Amino acid sequence: MFGLASIAIEEVIMRQFAPRPSLMLALLGSIVLLSSCATLSKQECLVGDWQAIGYNDGVAGYQSDRLASHAKACAKASVAPNYLAWERGRQLGLKQYCTTSNAYNIGRRGRQLNNVCPITLANTLQTANQKGLDYYTLDSQLDEDKRLIEAYQEEFDQLESGAMLDFANEKEARARLLSLADELRKAKRRMNTTQRQLEALNQSNNY
Repeated sequence: MFGLASIAIEEVIMRQFAPRPSLMLALLGSIVLLSSCATLSKQECLVGDWQAIGYNDGVAGYQSDRLASHAKACAKASVAPNYLAWERGRQLGLKQYCTTSNAYNIGRRGRQLNNVCPITLANTLQTANQKGLDYYTLDSQLDEDKRLIEAYQEEFDQLESGAMLDFANEKEARARLLSLADELRKAKRRMNTTQRQLEALNQSNNY
């Protein structure tokens, strides 16, 4: 009898302290995430082409504190960064980053320019970046309007064909149909306005 009780107790304890699948998945995910956060691979650390690494960082617009992340990534390989070579490469890369065309393209992706460029270029680059951001905002609005019009039109067509959808009665469905017609007109006007603004913005920039 006591033997059976002991076995039962052991089973309860094992279930209580056994690793849960969700916990194991979370731990594995954390390990993968931490490894993917390393700025350099072990092979890159061992090869040690620090000028090339610095150049790539400069082209990407990284600040000088980026090197600390590389040092941490390479510590396990017992490799220390070559600061002079890295910074020399980074400065070369920044010449590619700190151009008006790049500042504009960064804005078009919805991102602001990093504060890594010479102060003498700041105003010119910020103007280009802002024009890119303006384009991004308008283009995002245009995409949203297109999706909205498509959804409105689909619902409108269904109601117009006599479908009740989720409405309790024909009166409610009819009211929604009239409301949709108004919403469609507004969305189409807004889309046309946004399209004209985008075209004007394209014609006015030199990037």
